[in-house]
Parts: sequence; structure tokens; C-alpha cells
Amino acid sequence: MPNVTGFPARFPAVFSSLEDWLIVKAFFCTAPCAFFLYVNLVMLYTLRSKEIFTETPRYILFSHLLVSDSLQLWCTLVYYILYNQTFDQETLKIIGVYCFLNYLVCRITNNYLTPLYLGLMSLERYIAICFPLRHAEIANKSRTMLAILSVWLLGLILWTADLAAAMVLRGKEGGCTDYIIAQMVVTYQVNTALTGLVFSLVSVVIVCIYIAIMITAKSSSTADKSKASKAHKTVLLHMVQLCLCLLSLLFGVVRRELGLSGLDPVLVNEVTIFLFLMFNILPRCLSPLVYGLRDKTFKAYFKIHFLFCIKSKIQPSDLEI
Repeated sequence: MPNVTGFPARFPAVFSSLEDWLIVKAFFCTAPCAFFLYVNLVMLYTLRSKEIFTETPRYILFSHLLVSDSLQLWCTLVYYILYNQTFDQETLKIIGVYCFLNYLVCRITNNYLTPLYLGLMSLERYIAICFPLRHAEIANKSRTMLAILSVWLLGLILWTADLAAAMVLRGKEGGCTDYIIAQMVVTYQVNTALTGLVFSLVSVVIVCIYIAIMITAKSSSTADKSKASKAHKTVLLHMVQLCLCLLSLLFGVVRRELGLSGLDPVLVNEVTIFLFLMFNILPRCLSPLVYGLRDKTFKAYFKIHFLFCIKSKIQPSDLEI
């Protein structure tokens, strides 16, 4: 009965046994995911706790960005756990399907959903600064929800198309790799072109918005300059978040090059885990947290829900509407 496992047979000399090394690796790979999943869930709960968060476009968009990132974190965590388990051949076929579904969710959220949400959030800030009198009319709740629905619908269509291609052309073994290879044979070039198009368009939009807000800030009154300055810093943060998404894309490229490098397989395995943490986990964890805690109003309510065991009151100075 063949087994499948992701761990190497050797381990660093500082550990007394292979089991100790596996536990350490598992902790450093799963603990950040689990902790930041909790953080994201608290942030989502906070965004649903007050009317100002459920009615304001920027908070609505932020909540869906959180959902997208949380989905990827969850799927990454499950994928890692399954990768490092041992299964018999029959169970492996079932696990292979589930792993492939996880793979598709991770790829589509990172390649399409998150960049598009960053573009929408930047556009909302542009309207708020450059067209303040029409902001409530242009970026109202109904139009925001329509834009969000369009993004999720696009993701669902792409997910379904990739799944259908893989199911038709998968290998006989039915492992996760078989599904991924089958999907790439049919849709690799299309997905690569579409991913490049999405990142290029969103990058151009964010850069143009950043320049427009800077120009507006220079010509604004003193009272408006502070608001415009904060907005252009927010847009700059969105550009950083977009670059972090690109890091996740680079992980697959670097991992493939390492596999073809001819280096010691054990070393390649350990470097891959380090890159997995740096490129996939940390950007997905830190990006929403940093963005959310920049907002004084959101931060005030978030602290109450996060530190649920500590009683705290919100002061008027904590609010920034």
C-alpha cells in the first residue's frame, strides 16, 4: 500500500529526532495561519457590528478583501496539513480532488479577487478626494455591492472553467498533481495572460489615482490637505499590497527553479518552506491587519472585540468618520 508524505528523511542536527523537527516546522507553518485567521475573523465581526461599517463603501470593500484573504489563508492551511499526512491510494484520490479545489481557490483569490478589490478600494478613495460632493452619489452602497458581485462572479466563472478542464483531462491516478497538470495544459496560457492583464490594469489604475490625489492635495485648502494626504498614503499602501500579491505568484516560479537546480533535495525542501512563509503566508497575514489598524474608527472597535476579556470604552477622540 503506497504512502505519500511531504517530509524529507533527514533533518537538521540541532534536533534530536525527525519527529521534533517535523513538529517545529508544522508549528511555524500553521501557527501564523491559525492566529491571523482568528484576527481576520475578529476584523470581519467588527465590520458587521456597527452600521457605519456596513453602510460605508470603503468598509464594505475592506470586508470582502478580508474574506478573499481569509479564504486563501484557510485553504493554504488545509493544503499544508494534507500535504504532510500519509494516505493509502484510495483515500489519496479523494484527497487529490479536495487539494485541487483548494489550489484553485488560492490561485483565483490571489490572482484576480484581491487585486481587483485593491483597485476598487483605490478608486473609492479617488472619488472621495477628487469628487467629494458627488462621493455619496457615485460610491453608494448599491453600486459598491454591484461591483463586489461582479468580482465574485468573475472568480466563480474562472474557478468553474479551470475545474471543468481538469476533470475532463485529469490523469488516471486522480492525485492533486494530475488535476493541476490537466488544468495547466488547457488554461495555462489564458490564465497567465489574464493574470498579467489584471495586475497591469490594477497597477496603472492605482498609480494614476495616486498621482491624481497628490495633485488634488497640493491644490486643496489646509483643511482638505490632511484628508488628501491620508488618502494618497492609503493608495500607496494598496500598491504595496498588490506587490505582495505578486510575491505569491513568484513563489511558484522560484520553487520550480529550485527543483530544477540540482541542489540537495533536503535543502530545497527547507528553503521552499521558508519561501512559503515569506511569500505566501506573511503577506496575506500582515496586509489586511496593517490596513485595518490605520483607520482610527475601525481600530477602536477592533480592540474591543479582539481583547474580549478586557473591558474598554471608546472615546470620541478614537473616532474618525
